[in-house]
Amino acid sequence: MKLNFLKIIIYFLRSLDKRFKVMLIAIGLYSWASNLTSKYNQLYITALGANPLELGSLNSVGGIVNSIISAPIGSFVDRYGVKKAIIMGLILSAIVSTIYSCATNWLMIIPAIILTQVSFRMIIPLTDIIFIETSRPKSRAQAMGLSRTVWAIPSILAPMIAAIIVSTFGGINDKGIRPLYVLQLISTLLIISLIIFMLEEPHIQHNVINKSRRITIIRDFRELFKGEKWLREWIIIMSLWRFGASIAMPFIPLWMVNVKGADPYILGIMSTAGLITSALLQIPMGTLADKIGRKKIFFLLRPFSYLGTLFLVFAPDPKLLILVGILGALGLMDGLASVSFIPFITMYWETVPAEKRGRWFGFTGILNVLTVPASIIGGLLWQIGLKEFVLLLPVLIEILGIVPLLIRIPDTLDLGMK
Repeated sequence: MKLNFLKIIIYFLRSLDKRFKVMLIAIGLYSWASNLTSKYNQLYITALGANPLELGSLNSVGGIVNSIISAPIGSFVDRYGVKKAIIMGLILSAIVSTIYSCATNWLMIIPAIILTQVSFRMIIPLTDIIFIETSRPKSRAQAMGLSRTVWAIPSILAPMIAAIIVSTFGGINDKGIRPLYVLQLISTLLIISLIIFMLEEPHIQHNVINKSRRITIIRDFRELFKGEKWLREWIIIMSLWRFGASIAMPFIPLWMVNVKGADPYILGIMSTAGLITSALLQIPMGTLADKIGRKKIFFLLRPFSYLGTLFLVFAPDPKLLILVGILGALGLMDGLASVSFIPFITMYWETVPAEKRGRWFGFTGILNVLTVPASIIGGLLWQIGLKEFVLLLPVLIEILGIVPLLIRIPDTLDLGMK
C-alpha cells in the first residue's frame, strides 16, 4: 500500500506543470513555517496582555481591512497576474513575523493582525488559482489533494519543533513563543526568493483583460456575474462559512490550554496527528471526488468535523484532544476537516471560468467584513462565560445554513468543469 501511495505521488509529480511544482515547494515551506506558530498566535497575544474581547476585536480590525482591499486585489490578479500578488502577500507575511518577534505589548500586534489576514488571502487562495489553472479538469480535486499531501509532509515536523522551542525558551508565555516568529521570518524570506526566481507567470492571466483599457472595479464585477449561475448561493455559503469560523477560531487555543489544560507537547502531538491524517487521505479522497463528485465527498467527510468539535468541547482529559487533531473541528483546519475542505474549495473555484477567478476571489473576499461582528460576538460570549456555545455555534450555522444551500447547488463535476 505504501508503494502504491508513493507511485501515485511520483506519477503526479512527473506529469505536473512546472509552475505547479514550484508552488508545491514554496508553499510547502510556507505551510511548515505557518504551523510553527499556528497554535500559539492567540496565546502569544494574550500573554502580551490582551483579554478575550480585545482578542476578538483585533481579528475584527483585520477583517475590515481585508474586505476593503479584497476587490482591488481581485482585479489586480486578473490584470497583472497571480505571481506579483503572491509575492506581495509573502512580503506582508514577512512583515507580520517581524512585528510579532519584536512586540513587547499587545497593542504593537495590531498592524500584524491586520496584515496576517491580508497576506494569507494573497497566498493560499491565489496558489490554488495556479493549481486549478495548471491541472486537468478531470483530476483537479486529486491535484489539490496532492498539494495538501506534499505540504503536510514537512509540516508534520513543525508542531513538535515548536513544542521543543517553546518549552526550551520558557513555556507558553511571550518569551517562550517569540523565537518561533524569528524562525518563521527566515523561512518566509527564502520562499520569496524562490518564487521571484523560479515561478513563471500563468499565461492565462496576462491576456484576460486589456490593460490599456480603463475598466472600473464596478464594471469588472458586473462582468463577473454575466452568464454565471449559482454565484448568489455561493456568496451566501461563503458568508456563513466565514462568519461561523470567525466566531470560534480566535478562542480555540485559549480553550485547549486554559480550560482543558493542554501543554506544548499535547498541542504538538495534536497538530502532528492532524497533518498525518491529512497527508494520508488527501489524494485518495481527491481521486474519489474526481470520480463520484465533489459534494458527495464533502458530505461524507464533514460530519467528522462536527464530531471533532464535540470532542473539543467535552473531552474530559487533555490527551483526548489528539482525537480533535485527527477529526478536525470547525474553526480548526486539522485532520479530516482539512480533507473535507478540498472538494469544497475545488467546487468554489470551478464555479467560474479561469478568466474570472481573480475577480471571484476579490468579490468573495469582501465578505470578510462579516468577521468583524463574528469576532466581537465570539469575544462577548466568551467574556460572559458562554465558552462552550462559542465553539458549538459554527456547527449550528453550518448544518442549518450552509448544508441546505450546498445541497441545492449542482456539483461542478456534473455541470462540466470550467
